[in-house]
Amino acid sequence: MFLDNTSHREVIYLGKAPSGDASTSPSGQKAQVFECATQGLPEVIAVLRALVKGQPIRATSVSGIAVADLLAIADKLKAAKYGVVTWAAGALAYAQAELTVQTLSEMIKDLNNATRCSGLPLGGKEGDQTANQVCGWTTGYPARTRFSRGYPEYDPFLNDTNFLLANGEADVLVWVQAFNVNSVPPVTALPTIVVGRSGMTFAKEPDVFIPVGTPGIDHAGHAYRMDNVVAIRLKKLRDSGLPSTAQVLNAIEQAL
Repeated sequence: MFLDNTSHREVIYLGKAPSGDASTSPSGQKAQVFECATQGLPEVIAVLRALVKGQPIRATSVSGIAVADLLAIADKLKAAKYGVVTWAAGALAYAQAELTVQTLSEMIKDLNNATRCSGLPLGGKEGDQTANQVCGWTTGYPARTRFSRGYPEYDPFLNDTNFLLANGEADVLVWVQAFNVNSVPPVTALPTIVVGRSGMTFAKEPDVFIPVGTPGIDHAGHAYRMDNVVAIRLKKLRDSGLPSTAQVLNAIEQAL
């Protein structure tokens, strides 16, 4: 990981090509890009893991990527002294995307049998990572955890918001969004309470809308960086007179 000479480091993209030059090294070396449709990634990653394990593949290409190229990537991962595999779960916009993440995780475990390799999930631009961290240290589980039986129960499928709404299992929708004015709640016949950033517009007006400030702009706070490693201190930049989400939720709790 800590090398005196980093000129031999390689960056490889599978899937959508990156925009801009962020992936270009300081020495000017471009990243290698093997493009395929996002929906083709499950098959590509499955074949890559099979090649890492030394399993034979009869196909010559997968989702437009030559198997020979995937074999070369597998060999580089196995030869690397310290490889890092990154992904952004929010960009995997297809059904059962969590299985692709599981395949990546299992491949990383396979690589660690002979060398060193880490997985680095990225994402969470609107407080997602911070919410998961808080859920983790308070309950032992990430988000999509219910407490209806008096203790935390984690189930990412059964506790999915859209699933609960579609099945009629909820009798009220509480929507919390202090960052993005365009991220509004789904239209539903249920009573809807929105604790959201000032300036939101709705296809259907909620029953209750409480405007709140944005962390790092209207009030101080902390947020986890997109790599889930570092908690960043957020400073107040202006006085908008709006309460924080925490203040509103605490007030609701006290009133119950």
